[in-house]
Amino acid sequence: MTSPVDTSVKWARSSMPGAPTLTRAAGSLIALLDALLVNGWGQQTASSVVVAGGVATATFPTDHAAAKHAVVLVEGVTGTLAALNGEQKVTAVAPNVIKWATAAADGTATGTITVKMAPAGFNKPFSGTNLAAYKSAHPAAHGQYLRVADTTVESARAVGYETMTAISTGTGLFPSAAQVNGGAYWGKSDATSGTTPSPWLFASDGRIFYLMVQGCFESNAGLGHAILAFGDLLPESPAGDPFATVLAGSPDSGWNAVGGNYVIDYGAVNYAVATPRIFLGTGTSSRGCASSESRFGASSDPLPNPITGAIPLSRIGYKDTVSGFQRATFPGLLYCINQKAEALLTNHQIVELPGGKAYAASFHGNQVYVSSMLNLAMLDIIGPWR
Repeated sequence: MTSPVDTSVKWARSSMPGAPTLTRAAGSLIALLDALLVNGWGQQTASSVVVAGGVATATFPTDHAAAKHAVVLVEGVTGTLAALNGEQKVTAVAPNVIKWATAAADGTATGTITVKMAPAGFNKPFSGTNLAAYKSAHPAAHGQYLRVADTTVESARAVGYETMTAISTGTGLFPSAAQVNGGAYWGKSDATSGTTPSPWLFASDGRIFYLMVQGCFESNAGLGHAILAFGDLLPESPAGDPFATVLAGSPDSGWNAVGGNYVIDYGAVNYAVATPRIFLGTGTSSRGCASSESRFGASSDPLPNPITGAIPLSRIGYKDTVSGFQRATFPGLLYCINQKAEALLTNHQIVELPGGKAYAASFHGNQVYVSSMLNLAMLDIIGPWR
């Protein structure tokens, strides 16, 4: 049965029970992406699932990974309540219990019922030793590929392809080899021990994903996260824009000093964001500029906004090198350039707003390892993003 609420947005954070870990080890990032994008994770067999008054209550032997607003995948229900199978959005959690809204009739479900954190909805068409290619399975997706080479410690390399026929064979690289040879650097951890896990925050609508990684342990134990992103932007063109697919990451190996605001690259052109072609659909890889749409309420102003009582947030826009006009925006992601938001919220905190919206917070700086003067990013964990 289709959930009575939208389940397009999947989100997770590293503090959830049993969440996959990210370390500096080779292969660690691919294992995390496999879980978040393709396979799901945190599966448990329910002790019972009972429906009463439009609410399904699942009980487990131990705490389930899911938090409020997370999307889970239910499988194995048989009999008259088989409609409970499928994606469901969690409305409440308690010790060993999660709940979700349902249109199913009252009753007790039968079968061997498993519940796991639902994957974002990507396929993994090609792979190799510590190599992986991912592609959105969404029918409206632009169809480009992400290739991740997670063969070394500390950071992986990420590059987009327009087409692929094997794990190391394809056309239309972005960024191109001339722009960033080997692809963008996706930092995992600079902890020299190699075992300290990096906190992370993730969200996706099945067409784009954001993975925010707090990977600095040797450089001032910074609180800043790197925003790693791949997928389809929201185009401004009424006719659509099949090449408005973005890859964001560090342009060099100094990922923890270059800055984690890869989707806010200081208004610089040819920096941390790449698309396969310009808005005309011609040429090859284009590295453009991404920036907050609003510059009001900068770091010198107090928060919350004395006029509205809120934290000012704005969309993030993207433009090509060939036009001064905005080409697209980053879906599901809002930004606050005021660096005083750090005193009001904490990393990975969930903020619920009137009207049913909820956001997950993380902080980002011009250098990932900083511990102050950070900007706030807010991920929409309710959706839909489009």
